[in-house]
Amino acid sequence: MNKHTLFAFRTLVFGIMLLMAGVLTAQSAFRKGAYYNLFPATDGHQVLELNGAKLKFQKMDAAAEGQYWTVTDLSGSVRIINPFTNQALRADGDRVGVGENNGSDEAQLWKVEVVNGQRSTVNRLQNGNNSQFSILNSQLLLVPANRPEVAMCRESNGTLSLIPVAEARTKNASAFRIAESIVYGFDADAAYRIHPFGQRELSLGNGDSGENNARIVAEKNDTANRGQYWAITMINLTERAVEGAFYAQNFDDGGGNPAVDYLLQWPAQSGVWNNARFRFELAWIGKDESVRAINNGQPLFAYHILSTSKHKEGKMFALRDGRMMLVPYDKDDSSGWFTFEEVKKPKFTAPYWEDETVFEENKERAVATYMPYDNEAAMLADAEYYATPWTVPVNSRFQSLNGNWKFNLVSEPSQRPLTFFEEGFDDSAWDEIPVPSNWEMHGYDLPIYCNVEYPHSNTPPFIKARPYYNDNGKNYGINPVGSYPHTFTVPAEWDGRRTFIHFGGIYSAAFVWLNGKYVGYTQGANNVTEFDITPYIYKGKENRLAVQVFRWSDGSYLECQDMFRMSGIFRDVYLYNVPTVSVRDHYIHSEYDGGDNTMHATTNVELTLDNRDGLTGKKLLEVSLYDPAGQQVAKEIITAEFTADKKELGVMARMELTNPLMWNAEHPHLYTVRVVQKDAEGREEMAFSTKHGFRYIEIKNSLMYVNGEKVFFKGVNRHDTHPIYGRAVPTESMLEDVLLMKRNNINTIRTSHYPNTARMYAMFDHYGLYCCDEADLEDHANQSISNMKSWIPAFVDRIERMVYRDRNHVSVVMWSLGNEAGYGSNFADCYDAARRCDMAAQAISRRPIHYEGTRGGRDFGGEAHSDFYSKMYPGMAWMKKNTSNLDKPMFICEYAHAMGNAIGNLREYWDHIEASNACIGGCIWDWVDQAIYDPKEMKQGIYRLHTGYDYPGPHQGNFCSNGVIPATRHESSKLKEVKAAHQFVKFDVKDVNMKKNRATVTIHNDYDFTSLSAFNLVYDVVKEGRVVATRTVKLPDVKPHDTWKGEIKLPKAALKKADAADTETMLNLRLVRRAATVYCEAGHEEALAQFTLVERGNLEDIDPEGEPLLATSSLHEVMVGNDKVQATFDAATGRLTALAFEGRNIIADGQGFLYDNHRWIENDRYGNVSNGLEAEGTIEVVEENGNTVIKTRRGGSLCDTEINYIIYPQGFVDVEATFVPKSGNLRRAGLVCMVDSSLHNVDYYAYGPWENYCDRKDGAIVGRYSTTVADMPERYVKPQMTGGREGLRQLILRDEQGFGITIETEGTVSFSALQYTDEDLMNARHFWEMQPRPYTVLHLDAWTRGVGNASCGHDVDTLPEYRVPNKKMTYTLRISKL
Repeated sequence: MNKHTLFAFRTLVFGIMLLMAGVLTAQSAFRKGAYYNLFPATDGHQVLELNGAKLKFQKMDAAAEGQYWTVTDLSGSVRIINPFTNQALRADGDRVGVGENNGSDEAQLWKVEVVNGQRSTVNRLQNGNNSQFSILNSQLLLVPANRPEVAMCRESNGTLSLIPVAEARTKNASAFRIAESIVYGFDADAAYRIHPFGQRELSLGNGDSGENNARIVAEKNDTANRGQYWAITMINLTERAVEGAFYAQNFDDGGGNPAVDYLLQWPAQSGVWNNARFRFELAWIGKDESVRAINNGQPLFAYHILSTSKHKEGKMFALRDGRMMLVPYDKDDSSGWFTFEEVKKPKFTAPYWEDETVFEENKERAVATYMPYDNEAAMLADAEYYATPWTVPVNSRFQSLNGNWKFNLVSEPSQRPLTFFEEGFDDSAWDEIPVPSNWEMHGYDLPIYCNVEYPHSNTPPFIKARPYYNDNGKNYGINPVGSYPHTFTVPAEWDGRRTFIHFGGIYSAAFVWLNGKYVGYTQGANNVTEFDITPYIYKGKENRLAVQVFRWSDGSYLECQDMFRMSGIFRDVYLYNVPTVSVRDHYIHSEYDGGDNTMHATTNVELTLDNRDGLTGKKLLEVSLYDPAGQQVAKEIITAEFTADKKELGVMARMELTNPLMWNAEHPHLYTVRVVQKDAEGREEMAFSTKHGFRYIEIKNSLMYVNGEKVFFKGVNRHDTHPIYGRAVPTESMLEDVLLMKRNNINTIRTSHYPNTARMYAMFDHYGLYCCDEADLEDHANQSISNMKSWIPAFVDRIERMVYRDRNHVSVVMWSLGNEAGYGSNFADCYDAARRCDMAAQAISRRPIHYEGTRGGRDFGGEAHSDFYSKMYPGMAWMKKNTSNLDKPMFICEYAHAMGNAIGNLREYWDHIEASNACIGGCIWDWVDQAIYDPKEMKQGIYRLHTGYDYPGPHQGNFCSNGVIPATRHESSKLKEVKAAHQFVKFDVKDVNMKKNRATVTIHNDYDFTSLSAFNLVYDVVKEGRVVATRTVKLPDVKPHDTWKGEIKLPKAALKKADAADTETMLNLRLVRRAATVYCEAGHEEALAQFTLVERGNLEDIDPEGEPLLATSSLHEVMVGNDKVQATFDAATGRLTALAFEGRNIIADGQGFLYDNHRWIENDRYGNVSNGLEAEGTIEVVEENGNTVIKTRRGGSLCDTEINYIIYPQGFVDVEATFVPKSGNLRRAGLVCMVDSSLHNVDYYAYGPWENYCDRKDGAIVGRYSTTVADMPERYVKPQMTGGREGLRQLILRDEQGFGITIETEGTVSFSALQYTDEDLMNARHFWEMQPRPYTVLHLDAWTRGVGNASCGHDVDTLPEYRVPNKKMTYTLRISKL
């Protein structure tokens, strides 16, 4: 230990202090947070030390953590705890031992009896230095509180025993002293001011800012300045962390950054502390009366504030011009001396929207979704809702309040109308806005895209303007408030019953009034809010509803998701009317018992009867179960008697069923539970129905099973987003999403990162999607909140409301506690809440719980508070290492970041997942681009997609556009790659009989619950890209995980002849639905594969014919040609500058074939547009075999190129290109050529019909396709390389009159034909602003680097096998007139 550390041990923090002012009694208060030593009364040199589990008196050692204790008063008893091990002294038989600090362990409680109360001062020599301190001369007897007949005694060997108390009173060995140690302890719950020495009128503060990077400065004391109050955490014996008492920010020394020579603030992770470790070294002690007079009669101690970082060794922090700066250590420099004043933490009066402890008032507790009708007949008459409960009910007891509401917006709360809720308030001049909607999408304030930041200040729970981005509200409202009055009338027959108002979602907080009366307050944007408005509603006449919505609230700190931040009443608002005493909640769960052939199910329907008015009576509850065909299969009638003292009554119906049709994502069989409530005379007064699926879940051997079958979750993450409506997504769009997923082999949805509207879960149930239901809980930009106890109720509320609402949905197979909110202890409470709320009678009916944020030092999450391990954005090396041999399942909750031109190597991910023994699948990030049409432009009839950087920051650019599909929800090439990677069968072709034109096909059934008898095999025989024959095979009953093998005929294949003629022949295999399902028509293709039967040959040899070619040369160019073909070359570079067929030049602007390396995508922001070519090349004209050959060569720093042009007299030109890369890190090895733009019609024989690349072409097959140059690209929100096609065999470019060229290939060639260069795409911000070039940019590459997934994650770049090989490559192009 060095001398500085020893000195710190002796004098740390406040130094030497008196323990107490008087005689110790059992009720005396020990200072909270203080460190104490326990001495024998007769020996001031020995102290009690804990070493492992052993207690013994040892010589005082300031560095020994086992010698320090905290003493906690507990109603006349004390608990003595070692703070570093959390072990407490306990009476254990006839000995004194230790045990884990446990408030329930009475053996850890001690009574303190004062034997002698005189005080004295003892001087001790310690480590060669005089260290004066006071210990209490009182001789203390320590008696176990639960065993008053014995007392603690020190044995001769230094250990502790228990002896009879009477004997102890006579023995010196039972007398002890307790003294506050020289290592001063801080009260973790106290607040401190830190004053510059001699300037108690100043305090260290942060400018009353909770923002990252705010500097620590000296400020005039201000009791209203929250940034001047600090809490101090004792990390260990020597180190301290200083954290804002109100703001979740720590003193931060800047780490190893040499440019940071000042003290700043930054959130620190508890237990890690990063750059937040400091020690306080005693610099000065003031003991005279003048000092004591200003310090409550106590001496004053001043300290140096020193970083413990090795980067700051020899330095200290001192005030320079009012700022805390890093300066050379000088113990005599008083500008580096600071005093600590313990103060009472002030209580600030905060409005509801800035108080984390207030997140609701008068709100109904969460209940399962239900729609009550007058009676069973009325319920059944609403057949559409009964069958598909995401439609709008037709129901006399339901009234939608959706529609146009009056609206007023102000930019901050101080400007909001305070009386608008009063009856008679004149809102006639106010605007109107549709509900549901986001007000930003109607031109009020601005949408703001944030990923890992808050658009407001980071000062939880307070809302202020975001510094720099929005000072004084310069770019958008500081905290806009929208006021929504609305009038409605309900039927008179609703009188005498109870009426609830339902808000599906409000961003972010809202007050509600009805008819001038306050109803309640709500937060939790994506959770349902309901209020009982019975006391306030007028029946049969007009009611005036008033809702005041705050864009930001303390709840916004938990809603820091990667999305456009929008506001308002964005989900449905409706009323429903029920009997005064009625079923308020229901929970349906089943128990299972049986073997392979017989399954017995018991369905439990738990009903909660609401008798909040304390009435007396009874209800008859008829509970029945109907199968998917509508036949009743079980029924039970319950009598529920209620009395005035029972405000809530729980009853349960149990219904038995044998061999139910089980629900799974492949066969979503749904039963219906009907609940009919009758009065005491048997008259129906309410009815509702809920869909129920029989399904159980097990985790076995670190894998997940549904109904006993191992399943893989082939999923996507989905945000609520729509280009027109923002986050107020219409039902039609939700349904479109679900159907697109189902039709493209997606079986799982993670509701990232909040519960979806309830109707979506009904869709998941109906169509068959597994759901990871995620809570609206992400404090991404300030994860320290997750460790703050005051936030626990708000955290838990969000969990409970999700689970209670959604637990009847069979599609929900796991709960997720939230997203990217750190390893906070609050999640222990969240986990317990989720488990408690979904506590079905049988374990296999309870969902497992997911949370990724608890990493615990591993390279993946889920260490705690999770039934899964979890990972985001892994690379292939990680997948190989971490997906097998685990003690719980691995769920890849986000991967294959789909930003822009992405989703490379998806097949490789799934190869690893399926080969693992612990990975259960994952969810691609994410489903749909979060791009929007600009609200102001829409009012002008302009619909152009905009992204994050189109609106004020803080934003992360286009990081919101990560979708598998675009915002317009068109099927994309990325979606087809997902469909291929996820397909549930594996094809193979073997034993091709060339003579008999037959082949053996195998299909391995990877479905979990579906036989191949549900499908037909449709196969095509394809010759040179054209289908010549199609046949259908009706597949037999091949069970899941079995394989079908069958021989098929190959009509018109003529394989031997094709082989002799080098005629490329392929076999396309398609698995199609034999019959329609709920999500697709008969004939829907679910799987596809293509196999080559005969490889294509090389280009045919051509004998020269026709008019001889004439070659001429000049200083600047070389020309070769005849009347059929003419080629012109630049004499200095060798570049082709013109190529004409029968006099028509196809090369634009002299820009013929040239090496090009540039490729820019958001996965690979390669900005270097240089091709690296040398300024000049060589050109040589020779005659070979009767043809003229122009040989060109050009060196380069990236790639050498050799291009030989063989010109045939009859009008053919062969371009033989050789590429010699100088690096394995190229983006292309190929040529670019600018072609006459009139040749805009494109016919190609290659992989298609959509964009594809070498690591993303499993969803494409080789064929002949037609398009135009304008339609070649995928229009990504942020323009980038696009429109690529692999495996080019033939390309035809032609104009409207039929003139054109044909390019045939030999070797591997990929191509694109666009109106833009890659540099144009790179430099543009939107596709709609792109200006077409006056020519077509034709790329012909021997290799184009794969797209990878590198926009997010580690080691997720293009896989090595898909990068441009660092070896010589060649291809040949044969160009001719069409």
